[in-house]
Amino acid sequence: MPALARNADGDQLLFIHDGRGELFCDFGRLDLSPGDYVMLPRGTMWRLRPETTFKILLIEATNAHYSLPDKGLLGGQAIFDPALLDLPAMDEGFRAHQAEAGDVEVHIKKRGAVSVATYPYNPLDAVGWHGDLCAVRLNVRDIRPIMSHRYHVPPSAHTTFLSDRFVVCTFAPRPFETDPGAIKIPFFHNNDDFDEVLFYHAGDFFSRDNIDAGMMTFHPSGFTHGPHPKALRNMLVQSKPATDEYAVMIDTRDPLDVAESAHRVELTGYVDSWAAS
Repeated sequence: MPALARNADGDQLLFIHDGRGELFCDFGRLDLSPGDYVMLPRGTMWRLRPETTFKILLIEATNAHYSLPDKGLLGGQAIFDPALLDLPAMDEGFRAHQAEAGDVEVHIKKRGAVSVATYPYNPLDAVGWHGDLCAVRLNVRDIRPIMSHRYHVPPSAHTTFLSDRFVVCTFAPRPFETDPGAIKIPFFHNNDDFDEVLFYHAGDFFSRDNIDAGMMTFHPSGFTHGPHPKALRNMLVQSKPATDEYAVMIDTRDPLDVAESAHRVELTGYVDSWAAS
């Protein structure tokens, strides 16, 4: 039986960019499809059973946890209704998975190191659980973005999950601003307090040129950025009535380090994409 994972360093958030299959964990079984967020509380044992190849964005809240943002005057059902947070099921599929025989390795991450514990049985053998801490799933199709016909709403308004030192936001299709004087693209800004990472999931990202699904951009704090020249021409008038995009944005209060593996796939000409053509 394939190994299980257990993160003792913090909560984990999986974003399913591509692929279908099942997730098994201490709390039961979930079906997974593109656009799913899955939040796994710290210490949860879990594994995937893919039907197709998975491509997943994983975001760890090190020494912290995930919560939902305060939606203020908009009310608790704004952006998405918490009732849409799906819980794992202890169903026939979960019980059949429990019956799989053989030794099972659990890869446990703590303080950045991984140790392995081996069980002579499947340790995902729960028959029930009690409380309000649980793995949950939310699909981007269930997100209803905040919008205004006169004002370009800042990205932070689309916060989906909140942690101690960063936020995870979701850009989903929404109507463009219709007021003749309203700007219809993000403004130029420095992000002086946050590092910004954007993961492009699907659609046509209206403020960026030559961006395809599966790409990521990284704008460190203090780095002025904004719409590319092609998008800038559509500042006040858009050729279509609504955006067509799904993207995940991570804004962090602490500076991010770029791993060597990211350097190997970097598009070094990205900085030139602001040059007028």
